[in-house]
Amino acid sequence: MNGKIGTTQAAMLIVNTILPTATVVLPIIISTYAEQDAPLAIIMSTLAGLLIAAIVGTVIRSSNGAPFLDWVGEKSSPVVSTILGLLMLQFYLDTSATILREFVNFIKDNVLINTPVTVLVILILCISIYMVRQGIEAIARVNSLVILLYLFFAPLYLFGLYHDLNVHQLLPMFDHTLAELTLASLTPTAWMSEVAVMLFLAPYLRYPQRARIIGWMGLLFVATLMMLSLVSALMVFGSQFIKLTAYPGFSTVGIVRIGRFVEKLDILFISYWVLSIYLKFGIFLFVTVECFKQTFRVSSSRPFIGALGLVIALECLFSWQSSAELNDYNKEGRFVVFFLFNVLVPLGAVLLNRVQKARSRRKELET
Repeated sequence: MNGKIGTTQAAMLIVNTILPTATVVLPIIISTYAEQDAPLAIIMSTLAGLLIAAIVGTVIRSSNGAPFLDWVGEKSSPVVSTILGLLMLQFYLDTSATILREFVNFIKDNVLINTPVTVLVILILCISIYMVRQGIEAIARVNSLVILLYLFFAPLYLFGLYHDLNVHQLLPMFDHTLAELTLASLTPTAWMSEVAVMLFLAPYLRYPQRARIIGWMGLLFVATLMMLSLVSALMVFGSQFIKLTAYPGFSTVGIVRIGRFVEKLDILFISYWVLSIYLKFGIFLFVTVECFKQTFRVSSSRPFIGALGLVIALECLFSWQSSAELNDYNKEGRFVVFFLFNVLVPLGAVLLNRVQKARSRRKELET
């Protein structure tokens, strides 16, 4: 059953909407362009993300937490709302499929090497469907507990790496041009734009007027943890190694040790990451179902969760069979698609609302 979620719970949902796949995918992409200046790219993308969160928050405040597509239909027409809903449904199906594939690829490469991909997809999907059927409030409660575990893992991570950190690996700073830093920040900006899932979480926010604060809190937390992960990897291995390894963050975790009696903690961190990515996929599956519900105006989406999950699974298995193709999409194609749906759509909604208000004022003046 879907109850209301508080401001802090919603901000924590934003964290796990972005962070799990960002820590896996982004370091190698950012380092390819910016190398030791990678932290500057994170700062630039965070500033862009805060602007996107402000736009999304403005939409939610204007609608007072109403279902996004219903609100668009009231401001324009049901036909426009339906067409936009179909396009956004396709976008969320595609995004969920890529998240599932990234999840499966990581598990296949690092943990369950001999397990067939189909088995992994079915297992992950069944668990995620169960999560979604419990409602967003239940997902938010579990997510909050997982986020709080960072209070344990972050100090353990830093303490275990203390003797391996070399600040000279970050030098020379400011060695790259603005064009290179901009290229390095495009993909992280795409990930930051995932804050736009709030458009479909808005009906479940206890305080929709705080949507901007929710987005800003979540993005700042994400940026802090991304900076921690990337800077520590740079200080341990250097920028050249990060460009050559598939999962630099987990390579760094692999050398975490405390004295001579606690070592090989990577399985602990991987287990925690699996919890986080389950929640990310569950959140996106929930948003996909909510988008379907608003597009087709059905009273209950529960009968359709399994069908939508099946579509996502099929796209995951047959559209992204090659890891290289998925990496190229993350590096080159994701920004365009995410910019269209996560930035231009809410920006268009803001402009539509202002045009509607201007028309109403003119009518009032004429009368």
